[in-house]
Order: sequence, then structure tokens, then C-alpha cells
Amino acid sequence: MNKPTVFLGMPDNMGIYRSIQANLEHHGFNVIHLVSDPRTFRYPSLSARLGVKFRKLVLRDKYAKQKLQAAVFHQNILSTLDAAGQADYALFIRGDLYAPELLAEIRRRIRRTMVNYQWDGMNRYPDIWQTVSKFDRFYVFDPADLQPNGNFLPLTNFYFDYPAAQTDETHADFYFVGSHLPQRSGVIAEFGHQARAHGWTLDFNIVCAAKEEKACRALYPDNIKLSTLTSDYAENLQHAARAKVLVDFKTPIHNGLSFRAFEALGYRKKLITTNTETAKYDFYHPDNIFIWDGETFDGIDDFLKRPYHETAPEIREKYSFGNWIRYVLDIPPYQPIALPEA
Repeated sequence: MNKPTVFLGMPDNMGIYRSIQANLEHHGFNVIHLVSDPRTFRYPSLSARLGVKFRKLVLRDKYAKQKLQAAVFHQNILSTLDAAGQADYALFIRGDLYAPELLAEIRRRIRRTMVNYQWDGMNRYPDIWQTVSKFDRFYVFDPADLQPNGNFLPLTNFYFDYPAAQTDETHADFYFVGSHLPQRSGVIAEFGHQARAHGWTLDFNIVCAAKEEKACRALYPDNIKLSTLTSDYAENLQHAARAKVLVDFKTPIHNGLSFRAFEALGYRKKLITTNTETAKYDFYHPDNIFIWDGETFDGIDDFLKRPYHETAPEIREKYSFGNWIRYVLDIPPYQPIALPEA
């Protein structure tokens, strides 16, 4: 029996598309990725390079290179589509990265279903509104984005069920990785100070722009590491697997749950989070998830002492990548994934 083919289109966030591709292949799909990786960009010609320099220096177009990258990316996708012919499915994450006319061209080559998952909230990247009609199924992860009379479908993030987790070795008490955001820097710094006072070991990694590195360093205690480079998502999973407790600091941009909540579920780790919405999900248990107010540490010591409460197998399975992809592409059997009320 031939494997179904899926086009995969998404941003190159921490190389997570490589983990998604590996899991799609593990679950029986042939994958053709339509992902733009800026690190592999090459100027198509010397004249193209000189043209970008001219636009930057003379026309003051600071986005000249990005515009060329987009044009080259568009052409590369068309070449990939011509070579591939048709596919059974197309899975997009953040369809706003793709021009509506390109999405229409891809849709003509799909035998079954083309879907999008907007994992950043609908209003963070408003260009997504131009593309909604191009998809057969459109998923959102923030309950506030579900339209009562609309066609959006509920979805969450997931944990990877391949490869199987190896969690015997512990390297740190607490693990977190995320971008520097001014709105949450104070809360993260406070956790660092409290960790030092309690004698806890941290594996905290904040990514900030190179031009902001000195200013960022002044905001965080020295038990929190800074980097100007993002790590690979597979490396992030290794760190998560080797920590006792995962920590999640909510971004102010949306109320959807980050991957950290699902990594904790998949690895059977405890989670400390500032996202109060977490308590509304069916996998929440107070022995496993501590909702932190960002100020007082009252109750955390008691939380850490309590044993992990095993989640019901059917609930844990619901958020695995295997169930997630069957639900997203509507390939029974699967458990539907719901969102709590906003």
C-alpha cells in the first residue's frame, strides 16, 4: 500500500519542522516540505546581490533582502510542486507566510485535504485573514479566536511520541527556553532569584537579539543563560527530558498553551506555569501543574514534594502527535481535541 503524501509548510522555528517531518514519517506519511530556511538562502546571481545592495543603500529599502528571499522561496516552491506532482494532504502551520495565490496553486494539487494551524493567535500575524478561505480545515489554539458562527476548529499543540523519551538522567531542577519579552522579563528574573535562594539548579535559556544582549544581561540574574542564537528544537527536547520540572512563562500575545505544557505531559514531568488557562484543560491536575502568580512562592515547596499523578491513558494519548495528526487531517480513528471556553 502506498504511503499518503503530505506537503508540509511552516516557519523554521528552532528547526521544529524537522521533528514534525520525522514524526509524520514515523506515522506512515511521505513528506515533502515547503519550509523556508533562511540559513540556506543563496543569492541566485551576482546581479541579484548587487540589486539588493542598491535598494538598501540608495533606495533605503531595509527589507530588500527579505523581499528577494520571498521571491526566491516562491519560485523554489513552484519547482518543488512541479517535481512532486500531486499530494494527498497539505499541512500548514502559520499559513500567513505563504501568498494567497501560492496557496491556491498548492490546493489544486491536493487530492484530499489542505489544512492550516495558526499556533500564534489570529491577530499576531494579521495577514492570515487573507488566506483563511484557501484551506479546507482551519485550526486555532487560542479559545478567544474560536468564532461562534465561524468555520474555525479547535486545536492545541502536542507532544512528540517519536522517538520514545529517555528520562532517566537528570541535569537540572528546572528547565525553560524562550525569547526575551520585556513584559515577562521581571517574572523570569524573580524565578531566578528565588531559585538561588532555595538552592535549585536552573537550565534557563533566554534568546535575545545581539544588539540587546548587554541590556538583557542586566535584567536577568547570572543563573539564567542568554544567547543570541536559537537552539534546535530536538536539542530543546533533550533538555526537557533531563529536567525534574518544566517551567512556562506566558507570552502576553495570546492565551493558548505553549509546547511546554505538552512536553511536560509527554515526558510525565511536573510543570510550573504563569498561564492560568492551563487549569481549564482536561490533563490539568494540581499535583502535576502549579499555576504561579509570578510573585509569591507560597505552595511551590509542597507542590514539588507531592508525587506525580499519572494522567489517564486516553487523555495523554489525545495530545500525542499520532492522535493530533489524525484529528487535523480527519483520518479516523482519532479523539477530537477541544478548547475550553474563553
